[in-house]
Amino acid sequence: MLEKDARRILFFRALGETDHKGIILPSSLLETVRKNMEPFLKDTDYFAGFCRGLEKIAGRRHNIDFSTYYTAFDFKFGRSGLLLLASFLLGLGSNYLGSGPRINILLNPLMILLCWNFAIYLVLFFKGTVFRKYTLPPASMAFQLINFGRSIKDKVNPFFPKKSKKSTLLRNAKIYFIKLWLQQANALSAARLSSILHGMAIALTCGVVTGLYLRGLLQEYQFAWFSTFDKSIVISLGKVIFAPVLFLIQGNMPKENMGAAWIHLFAASAGFYILLPRFLLLFHTRFKIKKLTISVEPDLTLPYFMKWRLDSVNLDLYSYSYSLDDKNLLLLNEALERVYGHQDKLIVENIQWGGNLPKSLNQEKISVFCFNAAQTPENEVHGEFLNKILQHLNSCIVIVDYSRLTQQQQNSRFLLWKTLLEDFVGLNLFFWANLETTSNENDTELAAALWRKNH
Repeated sequence: MLEKDARRILFFRALGETDHKGIILPSSLLETVRKNMEPFLKDTDYFAGFCRGLEKIAGRRHNIDFSTYYTAFDFKFGRSGLLLLASFLLGLGSNYLGSGPRINILLNPLMILLCWNFAIYLVLFFKGTVFRKYTLPPASMAFQLINFGRSIKDKVNPFFPKKSKKSTLLRNAKIYFIKLWLQQANALSAARLSSILHGMAIALTCGVVTGLYLRGLLQEYQFAWFSTFDKSIVISLGKVIFAPVLFLIQGNMPKENMGAAWIHLFAASAGFYILLPRFLLLFHTRFKIKKLTISVEPDLTLPYFMKWRLDSVNLDLYSYSYSLDDKNLLLLNEALERVYGHQDKLIVENIQWGGNLPKSLNQEKISVFCFNAAQTPENEVHGEFLNKILQHLNSCIVIVDYSRLTQQQQNSRFLLWKTLLEDFVGLNLFFWANLETTSNENDTELAAALWRKNH
């Protein structure tokens, strides 16, 4: 699958799970695209075509360029021109930090750059050998950084103009898309980021070398040994550092005040120690990116994507320590069908108080758990049960039915369930519903009950 198609699919999934009220993607629009794609149901690229249809129709209807949202965080090398230019100018200006014409041979911008690159090479070596199995979680880290930025923005919200509902939806969908994409293309995103960093290191080094020659041409540029240690020790250290380069260029160690000779030696050292390894690493990374680009395949077997086809969706309904009557089941079944599409049969199973996990739990089905809000939520019972559930499933729907509560009891009991689900279980999205009066107006809120498990 093409990367652009994979990104488009994940973005419209994120938008569909964010746009609970159908402001941008109403059910009528999904139905239109489904009918248009009906002749292509058996095609391998059905979902890619479905999302292209969504993008075309929804984009024209709402005047939205969706490509600006699903191309976020692509880390493509071609779009890093400003970063490369900034790195070059930083290196160019580093030679003008000091005002004196006499420069310490072992303490100048290029030598600092050499030490930094040696440290990077060591990190890459140990990461490829000793820490080969260790990988950073960029998806979680990036998502946390984005949410941190949003929290800062919210604190100074009075200084920002209020956005429309569409803008807010698209922003939230973009944030969720970034998380989905980094989970799907972890290695690809890391490789692309590495290629940009290698390019910036090359540009920075070229800037430093260019600055050396410019300063040498425009003003007197002398090099000298400065150290609190014995001068002979420092000179010996310099000979060790420059020995491979001197061997390749068939030269000798310059003496003090030989500015031109030192500049040529530093330039040759930069080429040997930095530019050559970095170009090799860059080419290796580009080759790795090429291989990873063709291996991006979203999991299209997830129940959510069944909404985009005419296939039936399988749902399992579990009621914990209470029974749903026929009316409740009928209303809930209709609501779930409007949210997730047609289903063959809603399988219902009752779980006793303190009961074990149901044996019918299936990752390929949507699991819906109903709790009676009239029961006092307990960490040791309800909380532990849900924690075990969420260890087995990537996502589930939790519905707390308050139909058996009086109006006076609802607020206090809601806070108890909210505290249990958010603080103890870590479930920050659940559906607080009256299953006796489920209506079209609040059915769409069921989509908000989908809980995404952090990986």
